[in-house]
Amino acid sequence: MHSQRSPSIQTVRKWVKAVSEERDDMEDEPRAGRPVTACGDANISKVLVSLSDDRRKTCEEISTETSMSRTSVFRVLTNKLKKKKFSKWVPHLLRDEQKESRINFSRNFLRRFQTEQNDFLGRIMTGDETWVYSWDPETKRQSAE
Repeated sequence: MHSQRSPSIQTVRKWVKAVSEERDDMEDEPRAGRPVTACGDANISKVLVSLSDDRRKTCEEISTETSMSRTSVFRVLTNKLKKKKFSKWVPHLLRDEQKESRINFSRNFLRRFQTEQNDFLGRIMTGDETWVYSWDPETKRQSAE
C-alpha cells in the first residue's frame, strides 16, 4: 500500500543495492564536481547585511551590491533564510471616485445586513483571485469525445 510518506521505487532499489553490497550506511557516496557554495555562511551574512539597510531590495539590487549572482541571492533568501517576500505590501492609491464607490457599497451592505441579518449573510460568496467552478470542468480528452 502506498502513501505520501512511502519511499519511491528508485529509493527502494538504491537501498536494496546498498544492502547487497554490504554497505554500513545508506548515505550517498561523495561525488565529483564543485560543491554548491552559494548558501555558505559568508554569503548569508552578505545578504543579511544588504537587507538590513533596506528590506525592500530586489534580488537584482542585492546581487549588484554583494557581487553575487542573482541565482545565489535567490537561493540564500529562499533556502537558507526561508523568505518569500521581504517587504511589506503597499496598497495602491485609489482615485476619489473609487473611494466614494467603496464607501457607498459598504453603506449599502450594512443597510441590507441590518434589515435582513442572517438571511443576507447566507447569500454572500467571497473569494480572491482563485477560479472556483460549480461543476467539474471536462478534460481535453473528455471534451474531444
